[in-house]
Amino acid sequence: MKPLLQVRDLRVTFDLGRHGRLNAVDGVSFDLARGEFTALVGESGSGKSTTALALIRLVPLPGFISGGRLLWWEEGQREPLDLLRLSDAQMRERRWRDIAMVFQGAQNALNPVMRIAEQMIETVRSHHPMPRGEILERAAQCLRMVRLEPSRVLRAYPHELSGGMRQRVLIAMSLLMSPRLLILDEPTTALDVITQAHILEILREIQEQLGLTMLLLTHDLAVVAKTARRVLIMYAGQIVEDAPTEALFAAPYHPYTRGLLQAVPTLRGDLTGKRPIPGGPPDLRHPPPGCRFHPRCPYADETCRRVEPTLEDAGGRRVACHYWQRVARTVLVQEPHG
Repeated sequence: MKPLLQVRDLRVTFDLGRHGRLNAVDGVSFDLARGEFTALVGESGSGKSTTALALIRLVPLPGFISGGRLLWWEEGQREPLDLLRLSDAQMRERRWRDIAMVFQGAQNALNPVMRIAEQMIETVRSHHPMPRGEILERAAQCLRMVRLEPSRVLRAYPHELSGGMRQRVLIAMSLLMSPRLLILDEPTTALDVITQAHILEILREIQEQLGLTMLLLTHDLAVVAKTARRVLIMYAGQIVEDAPTEALFAAPYHPYTRGLLQAVPTLRGDLTGKRPIPGGPPDLRHPPPGCRFHPRCPYADETCRRVEPTLEDAGGRRVACHYWQRVARTVLVQEPHG
């Protein structure tokens, strides 16, 4: 089966004037399979959100997409459509209809002086003319999907809803035009643990019920373990590992992935073995030569400092590391998640 979206050599550059240029996304390639729940994982500043904004062509200035292809496969088509070749007007038509996104911190993005019903209507009409009654009927269906009561929520103002309810309203809003790809940027940030679990359960139900392709952006590996079937690990603007979730948690092949898993605290057991990754991410205006992770990597040698690794097949996954076989042979002792 063809994927829904193929990202090939995607590059996003920020022109910082006299401070130079920053390549926030630098040669990223991955596939999003139809109906699959994929997670894009990395530290703050790794390029996750910029990658997602590039997929819908909404990179903010002074950033711009400086290269690559976004190959969108329509049902029954023999050749993909490159979203980067569409005009602004053509791409605008596809947002929300084909690709929708719930932005980071979006629960505070609702207009505080408009009822939810009016915001739903405005969202649809800004992309497609539709009778008010038809929009409200669709809005009610989407609210029920996220376990909200339409009769109460549609007439409410945002301040009358809890943080978790506002987040679910935005998820419902993203479903209004029946997109085939839903991107979620840290959808449970700033919510309590119980509300997070509730929203993740809802997302899994929606994904299975509608057969949606979902891309979840997060730094929280516990969230990944509970939701995603496949994981993309991102570091310093590049994908360094791409693997099925279960396989990745059982045996990470990249030292950065291994470091992320070793740093995750657990509720049971000895915490003394938990170690944060030393150092910090590089300045992307002047990334280190060779492997970008080598200044923080316990496996690094002169080859890592000189030669940049490329993503290579590693038996059902892809990994960008010169010594992934050595990393894979090292047993990682950790408590199962979720």
